[in-house]
Amino acid sequence: MPIFKRSQARPGFLHQINPFLKIGISFGLISLALFLESLPAMAALVGVLFLLMTQIRVRPILLLYGVVTLTVFFVFSGLFLGDWAKAGLSALRLLAIVLPAPVLALTTPPTDLIRALQATRLPSFLTLSLMLIWRFFPLIQQEMQRIWEANQLRGIALSRRPEKWFSGLITPLVFQMVAYADDVTVGLQTRGYSPTEPRSNSKPIRWRLGDTVFSVGALLWVSLIAYLEWG
Repeated sequence: MPIFKRSQARPGFLHQINPFLKIGISFGLISLALFLESLPAMAALVGVLFLLMTQIRVRPILLLYGVVTLTVFFVFSGLFLGDWAKAGLSALRLLAIVLPAPVLALTTPPTDLIRALQATRLPSFLTLSLMLIWRFFPLIQQEMQRIWEANQLRGIALSRRPEKWFSGLITPLVFQMVAYADDVTVGLQTRGYSPTEPRSNSKPIRWRLGDTVFSVGALLWVSLIAYLEWG
């Protein structure tokens, strides 16, 4: 099962936002997190990021791992720095840097990403390469999960036998990725794909009312953070 899941119900508000806008805001928030030194300002930044995380579904086990990792990081930072307020600020900064990426990736459907890349007038081969890379990461995670479960059915617990990882996990994973590359190549050839031909787009990316609302909300959010930090 994938670690993150896209919602099978009606897409949320964030799914319909312009991909360029989400990319720009994500980079802006990460940059802002590097300069914040006020605990209330950082808490306001992370709090809204957690609110945006409700737009995606996360496996409970991953949430548990995240909480444990963040707690360990906070405790060790507090012990080494001797200042628990600075440790809390460091933990929140880490969250502010890590959270925007999954929010961006998992609320952007692959078709919208392709349309956004085509709107930038990038070469077709580059657009295709970026799309395949985008799809590669969840695919490799799914294949690793299948191989792991297949080994368990054969009575091989890879978590307890790391010496079997190369033959039991890495090797079949490499063969699966080669097979995936072959399938993609055959699929492109049978559909007559040519990187030199002009591409059509039935649903081009446009600026909509929801993008304006989201931009105004993000501006108010950043203004509040700036006030808490420098006001």
